[in-house]
Amino acid sequence: TVAHYFKLHLHPDHMRRSLRRPIPPLPAGVTLEQAYCDIMSYMFRHTQTFFESRPGYLNTTTWHRLRRSMEIILTTPNGWDLREQAFLRKAAVNAGLVDQRNADAQVTFVTEAEASIHFALHHGTVKNWLKKGVMFAVVDAGGSTVDSTLYVCKSSRGPVHLEEVCSSKCVQAGGIFVDEQAGIMLKRKFQNSRFNIPAYHAVMIREFERKTKRLFEADKQSNIIQFGGPVDNDPSVGVRRGRVSLSAAEVASCFAAPMKDIMDSVRSLIETRKVKFLVLVGGFGESPYLRQQLKLVFGKGDRSIVVAEEPSRKAAAEGASIWHLTRDVKARAVRYTYGCNMDVEYDNTYIERMFNCYTDASGVVRVPGAFSPWVIKETVLEDNFYHELTYHL
Repeated sequence: TVAHYFKLHLHPDHMRRSLRRPIPPLPAGVTLEQAYCDIMSYMFRHTQTFFESRPGYLNTTTWHRLRRSMEIILTTPNGWDLREQAFLRKAAVNAGLVDQRNADAQVTFVTEAEASIHFALHHGTVKNWLKKGVMFAVVDAGGSTVDSTLYVCKSSRGPVHLEEVCSSKCVQAGGIFVDEQAGIMLKRKFQNSRFNIPAYHAVMIREFERKTKRLFEADKQSNIIQFGGPVDNDPSVGVRRGRVSLSAAEVASCFAAPMKDIMDSVRSLIETRKVKFLVLVGGFGESPYLRQQLKLVFGKGDRSIVVAEEPSRKAAAEGASIWHLTRDVKARAVRYTYGCNMDVEYDNTYIERMFNCYTDASGVVRVPGAFSPWVIKETVLEDNFYHELTYHL
C-alpha cells in the first residue's frame, strides 16, 4: 500500500486551505500517524543497518553504546509550527526512535531553509562572498513546499553569525505540483487516443518525473518520454515506437503555476530590500528550468543567483546535522504575535466599554478582554531572548 503525498495531510489549516487542488486521500485503513510512524521506523532500521555494517569505529558496539543518548533532528517546512512538531515527536516515540520520557530532549526541530543554509555554507561558495552586512535570501525548493528566508550576516570572522531579517515564506509549489500539472496535460493530450488508459498514463508520469522534469530547459524543443514499445504508434498525437515528444511549450505549461507561486513568494521577500545573493537549494532547486527562471526574474543588476556545488537534494537532511553542530543562525524573526488576554484599568474615554467594567478587590475599575502582547510579529529575537512582564492577578 502506497500513501501518496501524505506530508500534505499534516500541513497547517492555512496551508491546506491555500491548495488549489484536493489532497490525495490516504489508503483505506491507513492513518496519518501510521504513515509517519512506518516511514520513520523504516528509515531508522536502514540507518542502523548501514551504521553497523561500516568498518572501523562505526559498528554494532558503538551503535548500542550511543543508542539511548541519540538525538533525532527533524526538518520541517517554514510554515509548520508547534502542532506539527508535537505530531512528529509523538510519531518518533511510536516508531521506537526515542522513549516518551526523553522525547522533548532528544527530538529537536529546525526549518528546512535554516538547515539548507548550513548545507550551503559547508559545501558551496557562500563563504567566498559572505561578509558582514551582506543580505541574502535562501530558497529551498523541495518536493511539496518552497521555503524562502532572508538573512543578514552580522559576522563572518571566526564563527559565522547570521540573523533572519523578517519572517520566512512558505508556498506549496514544490516539484510534485509540476508532476500533477504534467498529469493533467498528458491526459488532455491523449484523451482521444488508445493510450488514454491508466497503465500508460502511470508510466508517462513516472518518466516525466524521473527524467523530463529534471532535465528540462527553456530552449529544449524536444522532450522525449519513453512509455511503450516498438508496436505503440499514433502519429496523430506524436507517438512513435512507444515514445512521445513534448514541445518546450507543453513542458513549460506544467511548470507555470508553481513558478508563479515561487516568484511571487520570493518577490514579496526581497523586492524592497537590497539583497545581493539568492541561494537556491533543494531537490527541485536542481531543476535547470527553475534556475533559469529565477535568474531571469531576480538575477538582474548586481544580484547573483547562487547554487550549491554539491547536489542539494539532501540539503535539509545533511544541513540539519551541520546545524546541530554549528548553529550559525543566531536570531530569527517571529512569524506571529504572541500574548494573552487580560483585564486592564478602565479608561473612561472609551464610553462603549463602560458597561463591561467591574471594580476589583483593590477598588480599581477594570475592563476585561484586552490583549497584552508578549512579542510582536516580525520582531527578531536572539536564541537566548527572554522577556518578563508583571501582571495584576
